Order: sequence, then structure tokens, then C-alpha cells
Amino acid sequence: MSLPLRTVVAIAAAATLTGGLLTAVAAAPAVAAPAKYADDFNGDGHRDLAIGMPYKTINGVPAAGGVIVTFGSATGLTTERVGLNQSSTGVPGTPEDGDRFGMSIAGGDLDGDGYADLVVGADHEGVGSNEGQGSVTILWGGKKPFTSSTTTAVADPHPWQAHGWDVAVGDFTGDGGADLAVIESQSVAVYAGGFARGSQPTPTYTGLTGPGGQLGNSEAAVGDINGDGKDDLAVTGSDSGYDRPAVDVFYGAAGRPRTGPRVTGGGTAVALGDINGDGYDDMAASLTWPEYYSAADPSAGAGYVTVRYGSAAGVGDPVVIHQNSAGVPGADEDADGFGSSLAIGDITADGRAELVVGVDGEDLGSTKNAGDVAVFRGSASGVSMSDVVRISQGTTGVPGGPETDDLFGGQVRLADYNHNGKADLAVTAPFENGRNGALWTLLGTASGLTGSGSKVFGSDDYGLANGSRLGESLLD
Repeated sequence: MSLPLRTVVAIAAAATLTGGLLTAVAAAPAVAAPAKYADDFNGDGHRDLAIGMPYKTINGVPAAGGVIVTFGSATGLTTERVGLNQSSTGVPGTPEDGDRFGMSIAGGDLDGDGYADLVVGADHEGVGSNEGQGSVTILWGGKKPFTSSTTTAVADPHPWQAHGWDVAVGDFTGDGGADLAVIESQSVAVYAGGFARGSQPTPTYTGLTGPGGQLGNSEAAVGDINGDGKDDLAVTGSDSGYDRPAVDVFYGAAGRPRTGPRVTGGGTAVALGDINGDGYDDMAASLTWPEYYSAADPSAGAGYVTVRYGSAAGVGDPVVIHQNSAGVPGADEDADGFGSSLAIGDITADGRAELVVGVDGEDLGSTKNAGDVAVFRGSASGVSMSDVVRISQGTTGVPGGPETDDLFGGQVRLADYNHNGKADLAVTAPFENGRNGALWTLLGTASGLTGSGSKVFGSDDYGLANGSRLGESLLD
């Protein structure tokens, strides 16, 4: 088991024609439109995917970390890729033991030039004498992306700040520009627009915390829960130190994002999306190791997911789902890891998003910790408990086969990679083939995910060394 930003400046040039009285003023150059997709880094109109390997050995340095960006095409993801680490041209820093470059990854057009930019966190990066301060690098998109970059400035730097534990991009201030949220060990820093290549962004707002606790072991998700047109941020954390897992909600607002509620029933993973099709994003949060906390556990240590539906008033009351819930195939077993990862997206293109739950510690027969995912349909009433589907390497059409400790379902992401209007699933097994790791894609259809046409990308496809643990993190 595995434990757990746009400022565009247009300069109009005037040209005077000599040899007569006619003076012509050249038209202002067109202002670049923001990138259509927050994950199209080379601007070709296709979605790309960044895959993290924070524990990868780089130049003999263990856990220095790296990222693979695999580029999309009209038919889906390909093996065309770029490998990035702190020894790559254009990437600042030096690979150091335990930096964990690639622990967090996000995408968005921060400088508004029409190309999505890649944000990578190295949460244990040492800076000066501050061990574990962490760093966040913005690698700029372009026709030939990632040839230049910048790091974010850190407010009040100190040891084990874990700047970059997670990263997220959204319009949190409602000004139409992309902002960057950086999760640290105890708070959130927000960089509110104004990104420009060649200058180091400084945080606009710092010290965002939920009511009464800290944000350790955090993951973040972006969406519009209350339907006001501003992105909201949900961050997993803990109440009363590390004892009670919780999720903090920060609502988007003009100027500084405002602190919303702290809700219990989650602390491992979080996802936002409109499951019931009412125009408000809903929140799913999970807790996979409940026995480590003094919170009530309905799952007998197997893990559970709490869904709260969005409205103009914000997040609603919890609906708890686990493997002993009516309609869910399987059964609660200790250390199943139900909720190891979460994703919400419209697989069937019916206007209601599906919920995908990673179960990376699920035993398949006698194969321990092989892992699978559970897919719940969206409906007008919310998460449907009918026709729940479990998918693994043993599913018809899915390449490979279940093996002990694969941890299939370690990370999941939903996005339309083949341009048919339906979200496809990217799912990882970071311990596949002796901790080499692998990524699968399954296509979305009107009837749900299908194994037909699914692909697997392993370490050999990407030219990676053994033990890279491909897929420990995925693009948010």
C-alpha cells in the first residue's frame, strides 16, 4: 500500500510612410487569446498530460524527482513526450536527494499568451539553509514548450514549509485571469495574476488557512461550488492538528479569496465537478486510512468517500459512500484504499459528471494490492448507486494483468483526449512492474468507459529507468 495564473500587454507600433503626405498607423497586433485548454502546452489544440515521478532517481540522486509530459493528438495521448527534471535545460535548480520535483503538477495559461503553462512543485526542496522549504517552478508553454521557466517567490521562508505540496490554477478573484494557489504545510499562498516571463511572481495573499487548523498532507481541487463565476478552492487538511482529517473550502471573491467552511469526512483526495447537472460544482473528498484518525469510520478501515453537493449557499450536507454501501460492488476490507484518488468528469456527455474513485489497495482474488477503480454515474439526483462499474487490469480490453502491489488506481484524471466530447480516464499504477509504474487511458462513450481502444504507457515507452514510479502524481 502507498501512504498517503494573465496579463497581456499589446504594444501598437506606428509606422510613417515617407515620400508623401499620407501617414499610416499600423494596426495593433492581435492580443493572444487564452489557451483553450489548461493542459495544451504546445498550442496544437490537443490536450496533453503531465505525469509526476517525485521519487525518481536523477543522475544518481534518489528521489530528486521528474515529470514526463506526453503530448496529445486527434486520437488521444501519444508517446511523443518531454522529460523534465532539475537538470533539464531551462529548469532552475539542481537535483538533490529528496527534493521530490513533480510531487504536484498543475496547468493553465498564466501569462495569457495562448499556451498553457506547467506548474511543478518540489515540496521538499532545500533552499539555502532551509531544509524542506519547497519550491514551485512555472515552465512556460509555447510551440516548443518548457524552454524557459521561473520560480515563485516565497513569503516568510522557513524549514519544512513544504511550499508546493500541491498547486492549483484557477480564476479565484473573478477578474478573468488565471491565478495560482500554492499549498504549503500549514497555509495557502495565492498569486493573483500579473504573471510575465522573465519576472518572479510574488504572492498576493498569504496565510490562508481554514478555521482553527492546519493543512498538512494536502491535496487541492478547483471548481465553482456556489455558481458565482469565480473559481473556488478545496484543500484537504486536518482539524486539531493531524488528528481529524478535514477539507477547507476557500470561495473565490474579488480581491482576496474568502475562507469558507471546514468540513470533516475527507483528508486524502478531493475533486470538484457537477455530478447532478444543476450548474453548481459538487465536492467529493475521501479518507483512505481512517484507522489512523480519531474520526468515525463507517468503512472498517477500507476507506470512504464523502460527497457534498454545491449550491448558491456553498457545499451541502454529506453523503457517505463506501464499498458496503448498497449498489457498490465489492466489500469493505481493511487497507483497500477506497478513495486513494478521485476524479469528476462527464464520461457519457449527458451533462452530468461521473465520479471515479481509485481503490489502489484492492485485492483481486488472491492478488494483493493489485488495485482497481470504481465508476459512479452522475444523475439528476447526484451520484447514482446503480450500475456502478469496477475497472482493473483484469477488465476486458484493458492491457496488462493484475499483479501484487501494482496499486492500479493510485492516481486518476478525466479529460477528453480524443475530441469526441466525452471525458476519458487516465489512471496510474505507480508500482506496476516492480515500481516502474505505468499509465492507462480508457475511452469515454455514451454508455460509460470502455476497455476497447484503451492504451497503456509504461517506463519502456517513455525511456525511463527501472524504479521510476511513473504516475505517483498527475496533472491537476
